[in-house]
Amino acid sequence: MLIKGGTIIDGAGRKRFEGDVRVEGGKIDAVGDLKPFSDEQIIDASGLFVVPGFVDILNHSDAYVTLFENPGQESLLRQGITTVLMGNCGSSLAPLTDGIFVNSIQKWGDISKINVNWLSLDEYIRELKRHKFGPNIATLIGHSTVRRDLVGSDPGGLNKQELEQMVMMMERSLDNGAFGVSSGLAYAHGEQADKKELLKIAKLANRHGALYSVHIRNESEDFKRSAEEILEIATDTKVNMEISHLKVVGERFWDQFAPVLDLIEKTPRVNFDIYPYTRTASVLYSFLPKWASKGGNKTLIPNIQNGETRKKLIQDMKQDPYSYGDMTIAMGNVNPTYFGRKITEIAKNQDTGPEEAVLNLITASNNRIIVFVPAMSEYNLKKAITHPKSFITSDGAGYRIEDSNRGEVMHPRYFGAMPRFLGKYIRKHELLSWEKAIEKITSGPARKAGFKNRGQINPGYFADIVVFDPAKIEDMATFENPFQYPKGIEYVLVNGKISVKRGKIGEMGGRILTAEK
Repeated sequence: MLIKGGTIIDGAGRKRFEGDVRVEGGKIDAVGDLKPFSDEQIIDASGLFVVPGFVDILNHSDAYVTLFENPGQESLLRQGITTVLMGNCGSSLAPLTDGIFVNSIQKWGDISKINVNWLSLDEYIRELKRHKFGPNIATLIGHSTVRRDLVGSDPGGLNKQELEQMVMMMERSLDNGAFGVSSGLAYAHGEQADKKELLKIAKLANRHGALYSVHIRNESEDFKRSAEEILEIATDTKVNMEISHLKVVGERFWDQFAPVLDLIEKTPRVNFDIYPYTRTASVLYSFLPKWASKGGNKTLIPNIQNGETRKKLIQDMKQDPYSYGDMTIAMGNVNPTYFGRKITEIAKNQDTGPEEAVLNLITASNNRIIVFVPAMSEYNLKKAITHPKSFITSDGAGYRIEDSNRGEVMHPRYFGAMPRFLGKYIRKHELLSWEKAIEKITSGPARKAGFKNRGQINPGYFADIVVFDPAKIEDMATFENPFQYPKGIEYVLVNGKISVKRGKIGEMGGRILTAEK
């Protein structure tokens, strides 16, 4: 096919130009002033931007269990995302020593929906290749997933033998095509990992030329110290590091953000990603005082149920820097009538305080609740967007409008992150040039993750292409009604197949990507 008469932004940061793009055999064949062949399909891109497909470097379609349930991943495709990197924040679907340990993702998704018929990453990739997907699929190795395999559901320090086994499992997975390793240091198993363990992981990733993606330990009072911890590891090991969804939660700590941005800028081979919203979607227990959840569910639930420790927990929660009452229940293992309701309202109905209501919800759901928290700074978000080392991500998963019947309240970023970035922060606020903005969501994250021949409009590159109207691109998803596709995206091509055409879903052209050795 020939994409004719568009304004091409190549993804590499170079100045836009008028031209045509020929696609043949799933790749870009030629770029320039091209004459149509008699037998080729023409896409009229007059007045539109022609750019590389967007690369979502922080995606949770595996952990939210929508990957197999909704292989088309429509909410991602329709916002122009053509490649996703999963296995983030310490949790992946492989490798496993026992299928039961896919429980590492239970804080996000309903694991009963997965039929686990793999253990190694190699077997997992073979299973993925049996399915058709909308976008291209790639994965990291979840540190917490492997850790949980080794020590079971009781988190704690690893002995020498367990540490060696962990490194061996990760190394085998890197050899089998994983693009790197991720750690979720705010969650039970990752939280227990000391610096020695993290250095082992970082050195392993660096030896393999792989990515090390890290969700830091604390995003509020200890934000700066948590960032410094992993930046020291990056400096010591020279690993290719990505800091996941960098943010400071709680107004009292917003002033810690700028100093951390300065540190990141000075640290070689470190980038970070953000989603363009000021409300976070987070696991509820991660906001509790750390002593209460140290040891995971087997410690947290008894602490909540014990009269004395519950009393101490509530006292400590009242000193926390954020308001539990302002949090909104998004999804989880509770009655759907709770979804979309503020904890203040739930507490009032229970004739109790918001802290008590939080503990009741955690107990009733077996600690599987995700909440929206309005706790981030718009000023910091804009500083992050303009930072030379930032990428934009959905930090979400692929859904469909029909999923509104589930009753859960999704974060609007699952449907609108990229159009919101381009429509609000680039067209309206003009924080960056279009060329720089497109680079942040295409070639930048593609290079960071190690995706070969993706992320640019260049001959020989895979034909992952988005054609959109720069005057109309806009996110429609809101917190009140997240199940709305964006406006302004006319075509999405994945490996040369038209996956979105003027608001309608077409072919599923996604491929399973593996790291080249």
